Amino acid sequence: MYYDKNRRYFENKKTAFFIGLGLLLAAFILFVMPATLDNYRIISILVVPTLAAGCVLFFGSILRRSSEAEIDEDVEKELDGFEDKVRQHFDLYDRELPYISSAVMERYHYYDTPYIRRDRQGEYRTDHYMKNVIYFTNNGLCAASRTVHLTDEGTDDVFYDISYKDITDVELEQNSKTYKIGKKEVTVPFYEFNIYGADGILFSCQTKRDYAVECAAADIKKLAEKSRK
Repeated sequence: MYYDKNRRYFENKKTAFFIGLGLLLAAFILFVMPATLDNYRIISILVVPTLAAGCVLFFGSILRRSSEAEIDEDVEKELDGFEDKVRQHFDLYDRELPYISSAVMERYHYYDTPYIRRDRQGEYRTDHYMKNVIYFTNNGLCAASRTVHLTDEGTDDVFYDISYKDITDVELEQNSKTYKIGKKEVTVPFYEFNIYGADGILFSCQTKRDYAVECAAADIKKLAEKSRK
């Protein structure tokens, strides 16, 4: 993973890009300008260095930062094998309930960071991408989270072993985070998948609200209620 290129993607500095674009346009104007005996030599001298400088600045500013596709590839590589690691960690191969689907929730993580940028699809990306998985067993939940760092080296894995008897509630709660991008503020909405115990939150992750997530919350509630009977 090229962390410097990822950092430049989020910083999104465009000065060199626009200077390079301006020089390319200037070279084009010089090239198509009607030539006379008086200005032919001057034009021919100016076109080549203007074009060269424009290419260096324009294409250099693009190549020095990651594209969205490259960042997606980085995330995919860092998440590869995560679910297998979780299964091995909890020895889930014979313990997982076959009749309840595991819950998988992943997205960019919104927290206090200067690295945030809106992509071409309108989604706000940060320098942290998180994948969360929850597996169901007879006695409780086996959950884990992996945080992929896009601007500095490393990934963080956290594991949670939660007994159904310790769960008092499960909620999908709407939240938001406000960021300052340039001179304007943007508020990014998201949902939190929170599993509560008597003393507070046992597990929490940010998620998009969909049918699979709602089913996971309902399944956990049912199993927790059943364990107390």
